[in-house]
Amino acid sequence: MLGLIENSPLLPTAPSNNDVILLVGETKDELGGSEYYEYIPNFIGGIAPKVDFSESQKNMKSVLSLISKNLVKCAHDCSKGGLAIAISELCVFGKLGCDVNLTSSLSSEKMLFSESHSRYLLVVDKNNLDEIKSLLSEHDCTFSELGIFSGDQISFKSNSEPILELRVDKAENNYLNSLGKIIQNG
Repeated sequence: MLGLIENSPLLPTAPSNNDVILLVGETKDELGGSEYYEYIPNFIGGIAPKVDFSESQKNMKSVLSLISKNLVKCAHDCSKGGLAIAISELCVFGKLGCDVNLTSSLSSEKMLFSESHSRYLLVVDKNNLDEIKSLLSEHDCTFSELGIFSGDQISFKSNSEPILELRVDKAENNYLNSLGKIIQNG
């Protein structure tokens, strides 16, 4: 993610208990070339992500506007590994779990691991949520409230049905030590 923020850059702040996770942008059926297809089913093919330049510009300008108004605690790209990895990285950074409920007609694997372009994960204070939603709506951005940070579990649900749960400390261990394991095991 790259953007110019005049005067005062956003210094990432770790998520706090009850902070809200917002997704700006649309998750599409675009698993082609993804980390998921490379490592999980060892599949080559599928629909690769495409950039919609007008959507990309609209989302970027909207997120930069929210940041300039000090309404965003932390912003994270949603590319390599998709939502599951990006949200897990935020949890590891904050040493705090989350409860995420995905509502979509896409399958759980597509929602979690699609690498669709022009998406941003925002960590925001729940007290600013109405203002943020209003500004995103004014800019005609696609966005969704995914959940909140709390506890010590990273929990993903699809339409309120559990699909994945992992303790933050285990995610942190995997995140920090995966390169060494890859090198050791070839």
